[in-house]
Amino acid sequence: MSHHPGRRKLPLVAVYAETAANAKQRVTELLDAAGASPAEVHTLNAAIQAGAVESAHGEIIELDTQALSDSSDQVHDGWLRAVEATASRLAHIADRTVRQARATAAALETPSAAPSPTPRP
Repeated sequence: MSHHPGRRKLPLVAVYAETAANAKQRVTELLDAAGASPAEVHTLNAAIQAGAVESAHGEIIELDTQALSDSSDQVHDGWLRAVEATASRLAHIADRTVRQARATAAALETPSAAPSPTPRP
């Protein structure tokens, strides 16, 4: 991340990381106990994460109507471009989360190939 002199630092949301990790672990334990496969557990956890990102995406989309009405056209256009860029990035993150989860789930469901014995001469 580049820092420009005079630019404010954006706030980080870090207070929920431990809570989320604990919740994910608990959900994993419950699904394991219920007999879910590792692939299904992984896919469900990723879907929950993607849903959280999608919820943030919806909040960002609503910001497009909150540009200051008495602002200049240039400020209004900049506001809309920022909202569109942020919404696009969040959609990308949610999509990537689901794609990666599907790939990992597919790998978990594929039985690992047992090494074939070496032929004896």
